[in-house]
Amino acid sequence: MLTSDLIAISVSTLSPSSAIGADLYCRVGSTEEVKLYRGANYPMKPEDLNKLKSRGVTKLFIEREGRSSYQEYLRDMAAGNGDESATNSQRSAALNEVVLDVLQGSFANNNEDETVNAASELGGIAASLVSREDFAAGDLFRVLNHDYATFTHSANVALYAGMLANALGMTEREVELVVAGGLLHDLGKLEIPDQILTKPGRLDEDEFALIKKHPGDGFKQLALRDDLTFGQLMMVYQHHERMDGGGYPVGTVGDDIHPWGRLCAVVDIYEAVTSQRPYRTPMSREDACNLIRRESGKALDPEMVECWISIIHSTMPK
Repeated sequence: MLTSDLIAISVSTLSPSSAIGADLYCRVGSTEEVKLYRGANYPMKPEDLNKLKSRGVTKLFIEREGRSSYQEYLRDMAAGNGDESATNSQRSAALNEVVLDVLQGSFANNNEDETVNAASELGGIAASLVSREDFAAGDLFRVLNHDYATFTHSANVALYAGMLANALGMTEREVELVVAGGLLHDLGKLEIPDQILTKPGRLDEDEFALIKKHPGDGFKQLALRDDLTFGQLMMVYQHHERMDGGGYPVGTVGDDIHPWGRLCAVVDIYEAVTSQRPYRTPMSREDACNLIRRESGKALDPEMVECWISIIHSTMPK
C-alpha cells in the first residue's frame, strides 16, 4: 500500500487516551510505502507519541473508509467531549483539521445549504474550545495553515474572529455565530476564477472590479436565508468596509458598519498579510500588528485592533 492510496492525518491531533476508530499506517523509511502502525481500536501511548516526535514524524495515514470515524474523533476532541485528558494543543490541532477538511469539501461542492450547515456546526465546535478557561491562543496559532486557498483563509479568519469575539466578552453563543459568519465571509469569492485569485502579478482594473464584487455577491447568495443572523450577513457584506468610508462595496462609514463587520475586517486583514500569497511573502506578526495599528481609528475599529494585538502579543515569546 502507498501513501497515495491513503489520507494523511496530523500526529498532533492524536491523544494517548482515545482511539480514532481507523487503522493507522506509517511510512516505511523515506519511501512512499506504508505499514500498519496501530489498529483501529488501540489508542496511542504517550511513549509512542514521544517516539514519533523525536523521529520528526508529523503525519500518519488512514484508509479512506476511515475518514468519517476520524472526523467524528476530531469533533469530539475539539469540543472536549469524553476526553478531558486531551491537551489544549491537541484540541486546537483537532479543531483546525476538522474545520479545514469540512470547509474544503463544502466549498468544493459549491452547495450553499451544505456550506451554511457546515459553518453552523463548526461554529459550535470552535466556540466550545475558544471559550474554555484553559484555552491558549498560541496553541491554535501554531497549527494553522497559511496558504492562499479561499477555504484556508476563511477557516483562519473564522477562528481568529472567534478568539477576538471571546476576548471582547461575547457569550459562547455569540462566539459560535461569529465563527460561522467568518467561515462564510468570503463565499462570494467562489464565483471568481482561480486564475484571478491566484494571479502572481498586480490585478488589472477589470480584475480588481471583479474582486470587489465578492462581498455583495456573497450577501445576495445568503440574504434570504432564515438560518443566519443579521450580524453574520454583515460579516459577509461589510468585511471590506472601512471606518473612514474608504472601503467597499458601499463605502459605509463608522458606526454604520455592524460591529461584527468591523471585527471581521481586523482579522481578515491580519490573516491576509500574514499568509502566503502568489504575489508576496507573508509579513511577520509584529509587522502585521504595526500595520493594523496604523489603520486604527481610520480604517479599523480601535478597540478591536488593540484587543487583537493583545491576543497576538500573548502568543509571542517574551
